[in-house]
Amino acid sequence: MPNFEQKKRDSEEAKIFQQGDDAWKLGKYDEAKKNYLKASKLYHEKEDFEGMAIVELRRADLELSLENFKEADKSLLFSVSFVENLDYAQATYLEILLKLAKSKSMQANGIEAFKFLEKAKKVATEIGSYDLLGDALDLEALIYLQENKEKKALQAYKEAAEAHEKSGTSLKEAATLRAIARIEIKNKNYDVAHDVLEKCRDLYRENGDLLGEASALSAIGSLRYIIRDIENARKALQKSVYLYGKVSHHFAEAEALLYLAKVEAFNRQEGDFERAKTHYKRSIELFDFLDNQTMKDAVLEEYYNFLNRTNIGE
Repeated sequence: MPNFEQKKRDSEEAKIFQQGDDAWKLGKYDEAKKNYLKASKLYHEKEDFEGMAIVELRRADLELSLENFKEADKSLLFSVSFVENLDYAQATYLEILLKLAKSKSMQANGIEAFKFLEKAKKVATEIGSYDLLGDALDLEALIYLQENKEKKALQAYKEAAEAHEKSGTSLKEAATLRAIARIEIKNKNYDVAHDVLEKCRDLYRENGDLLGEASALSAIGSLRYIIRDIENARKALQKSVYLYGKVSHHFAEAEALLYLAKVEAFNRQEGDFERAKTHYKRSIELFDFLDNQTMKDAVLEEYYNFLNRTNIGE
């Protein structure tokens, strides 16, 4: 006899819900909306209000992806009242609050976004969901950045990183740390930024996320270059280039090669001009391969300026 979860998956409304997902993946948005609406009504008729709310969340995601904010808000506000007071559905209620906050932030309505975020943080704390508390704080930080309130954004990011660490969602923690490092670098707090980036890199490595580790290494290399630590800048960027190449992220690889070329072109004592030429050329080749004429032209200009400055041939 199938268990309860299997029955839920085999129900008519669950199958229609899945048809909505399938239509969305194929770009059939109107068909997807119709299926979501039908599934939502069926869940409502069976008084499975959490099921209905989950469908409405998905429908709102689709509307937000199309920037149909009015429809997204309508879907979310309709469902939120059904789960707000259901003890077993507080996690779903929390996700709706976060989605409403996201929708309002996308509409540049910070006041409304913060109202939903305050509710979301309260619910997350009450149910002990540090993962979603971290998500709420990440979004809060992003809104503060949009409003040019950098200090508040930094504080929110730090609280988000702590929440993600408590929840064990280390990849989310790494992404938040990366955001913290960007602000610290902007404020020229280089030692703090470096420590944050090293922790960020460790988290990506522990998770086997080569792309994330490459990104952290690229940032570390760029930071080392800023403070003129050429040797360590070179080491970090060489590892970054290697990892980007390993995962075939050619655009990022080309950018890292450009940074590495800058490092080698720094001076004759600490750099290596022949290596700089090699890195510039490889970067140009990759941007050409990607048909990115803008970046190709920019690197070419920098390369020729380097050649003229150093009086060395191609």
